[in-house]
Amino acid sequence: MAKRLYFIPKSSYQGLIVEKTVNFPEVRGERAHSMKKTLDTMLHVIRAKESGGEILEVSPYGSAVGKACTPWHLKMKDEDGVAYPVAALYEAAKVFEEGGPYEDLKSKRPDEILADPRLQHSGSLMGFHFEHEAFTTNPRHKFFDYLYIRALKDREDLHEELLKAEILTDVTYQMSSMYLSPARSVSYFISLYKEGLLDKVLSSSEEFDHLYTLTFP
Repeated sequence: MAKRLYFIPKSSYQGLIVEKTVNFPEVRGERAHSMKKTLDTMLHVIRAKESGGEILEVSPYGSAVGKACTPWHLKMKDEDGVAYPVAALYEAAKVFEEGGPYEDLKSKRPDEILADPRLQHSGSLMGFHFEHEAFTTNPRHKFFDYLYIRALKDREDLHEELLKAEILTDVTYQMSSMYLSPARSVSYFISLYKEGLLDKVLSSSEEFDHLYTLTFP
């Protein structure tokens, strides 16, 4: 059986989003074909479990909007007004025991960034430093969520379609080895948008920390 997370952007006593797990029959075969079959199977099971709902798949296998929200496609302007992929900014902001942040990475190609030896040989990840602010690694996806939410706030061309989404999925997300989920980050954005809290949580890294403790009656 395969297992994936999916997210419901609905504020409640549990917080801004609801995180759930779905189990479904595993599909094997050539990667592109099997991934599409895996996605179809996963969505079928989720729809049955949730009794319907508008689903947005945030991955290269999703719709045009879903693809636009993937970390190497979604871009954000830095303090100098230059737009970089969210994934590049994330890697460039890492602070390790023995080095970082390596800001030159943000202007490199994805393959160059992922192959850069400094990311593997600088010791343990201690946190992130971005635009004169420090971000901790608790929770581990916090800085990734911050970049995503800030980037999506400026992508007004995507807002109408994003706000239709009731369930967010990412078929490429591997629960056993990954802790960053674009689908989770997009879910937080949708819920914050609906609650009118975007400007407040993005005002500082300290204010952003409250994102994970907000509850609603």
